[in-house]
Amino acid sequence: MNKLVKMLVERLDTAKTDSDFSFFFSLLVSGEAITKLITLYLLSSLENDKDRHKYQIEYTLVRTSGVGDWSRAIDDLLLGTASQFQINESRPFQSDFTKKVNAEEWQHKAVSDLIKSMQVFDIDVNEIKGKVDLRTWFKLFTELRNKTRGHGATLPAKSSDACTFLERSLLTIIDNLSLLSLPTAYLKKNLSGKYRVTPITQNTDEFRDLSTSESFNLQNGIYTYLSGFRQIPLIESDAELSDFFIANGGFNNNKFELLSYISDNKKYGDSSNYLAPRGQLPASESEGIGELVVKGNVFTNVPDLTYEYIARPNLEMQLAQLLKDDRRAVVTLLGRGGIGKTSLALKVIPELYDTDRFDAVIWFSSRDIDLHSSGAKLVRAGVVTDQDMAKYYCKLVLSEPEKNPLDYFQKQLTSSEVGPCLFVFDNFETTDNPLELYKLIDTYVRLPNKVLITTRLRDFIGDYPLTVHGMTEDESRALIDLTSASLGIKDRLSEKVISEIISVSSGHPYIIKVMLGGFANNGAKGSLPKIIAGSDEVLVALFERTYAALTPCAQQVFLTLASWNSAVPRIALETVLMVSIDEPLEVEKSIDNLIQFSMIEEKKSPDDGQYFLGLPYVALAFGAKKLHVSPLKSKISSDSKLLQTFGPCKLEDKNINFRHHFISFLRNIDLTKFNQNKQIIDRICFSFNDGFFLVANFLFESDVKNLVPAAKEYCLLYLENETIDSKKLMGWTLLAEIAKALKEPLDEVHAILEIAQLSDIDFFQLSIIVNTINHKFSTKQITTNASVKRELLSGLYDVIWTRRHEGDAVDLSRIAWLALHLDKIDDARNLVTEGLRKDSDNSYCKKLKEKLDKLH
Repeated sequence: MNKLVKMLVERLDTAKTDSDFSFFFSLLVSGEAITKLITLYLLSSLENDKDRHKYQIEYTLVRTSGVGDWSRAIDDLLLGTASQFQINESRPFQSDFTKKVNAEEWQHKAVSDLIKSMQVFDIDVNEIKGKVDLRTWFKLFTELRNKTRGHGATLPAKSSDACTFLERSLLTIIDNLSLLSLPTAYLKKNLSGKYRVTPITQNTDEFRDLSTSESFNLQNGIYTYLSGFRQIPLIESDAELSDFFIANGGFNNNKFELLSYISDNKKYGDSSNYLAPRGQLPASESEGIGELVVKGNVFTNVPDLTYEYIARPNLEMQLAQLLKDDRRAVVTLLGRGGIGKTSLALKVIPELYDTDRFDAVIWFSSRDIDLHSSGAKLVRAGVVTDQDMAKYYCKLVLSEPEKNPLDYFQKQLTSSEVGPCLFVFDNFETTDNPLELYKLIDTYVRLPNKVLITTRLRDFIGDYPLTVHGMTEDESRALIDLTSASLGIKDRLSEKVISEIISVSSGHPYIIKVMLGGFANNGAKGSLPKIIAGSDEVLVALFERTYAALTPCAQQVFLTLASWNSAVPRIALETVLMVSIDEPLEVEKSIDNLIQFSMIEEKKSPDDGQYFLGLPYVALAFGAKKLHVSPLKSKISSDSKLLQTFGPCKLEDKNINFRHHFISFLRNIDLTKFNQNKQIIDRICFSFNDGFFLVANFLFESDVKNLVPAAKEYCLLYLENETIDSKKLMGWTLLAEIAKALKEPLDEVHAILEIAQLSDIDFFQLSIIVNTINHKFSTKQITTNASVKRELLSGLYDVIWTRRHEGDAVDLSRIAWLALHLDKIDDARNLVTEGLRKDSDNSYCKKLKEKLDKLH
């Protein structure tokens, strides 16, 4: 049994132990809940369409507290205008409501018992004569509810008599209505993008893949499966199914009421999704022209550019080449809302008209928002579903109606009857099911046909993406010049204002227009950034759809960046969040997705090759608003404070490098609590090898003596991974100093000997090393057996012997002493002889000669 329905039945069983009067009203409450639940199931199987029938019903239901409006919605969904948009797979379930049945059928019994309960209260209701359908039940129940609980005075004695009939009527529907047994589950997206699936009905096999795959993009909520996953609107629960809440009126501009029919508790939902008017919207400015016309060598319905366009030569050249080639069947223009994807397509496509690459260019618009400098305006999407597209295509190219438009459209994608065709799908992310629609397109399209998609989101693979970023400075200045002239404010823009507009907008063309519009309206007063930060409508239009499609992990990454107005080293952000988030492997993937969606910007340091991340100002403003109400606010605040210890920076800083920020982090940590930060330090260092050296040096130079052994460990890790001799020299030198401080002479000697074997070491340094080693062995600072001694010194001796000709008499005396330590007597004599030849008065060589003369 459906879990919600089961909980209602259990509540009824409990109510039976109370008075019949209370039990009767519990039955009314359960009947109201069942009516609403059935309405929402039917609503979930309604396809989105360009006239927004589904939204119109939701618009009414979210505002009403009366069960009568829910009953009327059932009629509309089953037989009204909206019913034509029910998916085919839902038809068998609808027949339970619409077919006329005789007295032997369960629907007839349910209606009959309901009538009997009404007659107990002397409610004027006609007896059933002949067949009846289940739709009648909801109209009758509304009347019963209104004349008893709603507006009438109910006598206890009559309630007692009515309970038997009403309970039996309700249970008949609960036990027999197939709609309530549809596979249903609560879905909660994990940080990884996979889902926790909590079954509401027993048969949820269709949901199994959600737990293992990351290819789905569904918002948290209750879903049923009917030819795909369909969210049931206006009902909320949680992953534990602890309670269920259904819309119950109380609507205002901020919230609406949700009522639990299980616990009588209330909560509030966000009303922002239901503030748009429910009437028919105007067409988009980028909708196709409705018929095929001849332009050059092609038939097309592509709309003309109706506004001034700023040339973007590099992007235009790339897109033109991609559309003309014969290698890629699907090309995607990817970028943020308002970044200029549609304008770019409309500019480049006419270049194809005078070529022989295509015989037709067909434009499908799914845009539901037009972005004007005065704000975002809702518009009617031209096509929403695959059926819409198929019917629209058939209307364009056929003179007679096609019986199976979708089959015909699929065949035309493969081989178009009008010749090679370019199919353009504008604002692809606003279609009813972008992922499934892309699968259809990718399955059927064949060269020489091609597909061009413009989208904010790219949840599919197999295409060739061309990312549209912000305008260059020259392009931005051209747009500012054009727009300011049209607004009559060109002479009021100083160079300082122009530079600020470019900086704040990050070259985003729509933001530039909004800021100039705000500048004009404010009479050049006020802060330009505040124009954007205070424009909720603009921020939602640009970012909400992309943000909602992110995984929870990507949302947390975005909000973390939005918590501090500074760029941050990518390695620092990854490390801090990998420690903070339960699924650290998702952090890197989330950052890459945010970069792909142009939600964050990335810059590579020319100094050390490390990457830095920052938010464009507009994204920062959007993120700040989201963070203000996010349940992750306290957790993100803690992560942000840790990130701030790395110090602030700006992406435009030419000298940006991670070394500086890592040193800042080390200086800010409490060394007495070093182990608390060790996990973060280690993660950074394994990705930034110089970090090992910086940590080792920092710990060694600190006043905390018990950290010196840790300094040695970090220094060794640095040397394990370093390949550049000049850096190895720094590492081995530091290790020698650390070993000396720790009074570990053998390790000190080992470090010194490693320095000696580096290829670019100066001979003078090499001579000093030999002298140091000789001194340690001569003064017995190091005591070891002969074989270990030979192993230690042989490498040094081989290096210095080959370079002995570079030395003077002092150097040669040092080499000779090293030879003696290795029992190379003849080499020592030859070195002394050579030293005296270079300087006959050298005291070191003389003294050593005396020692050698005594040896036999």
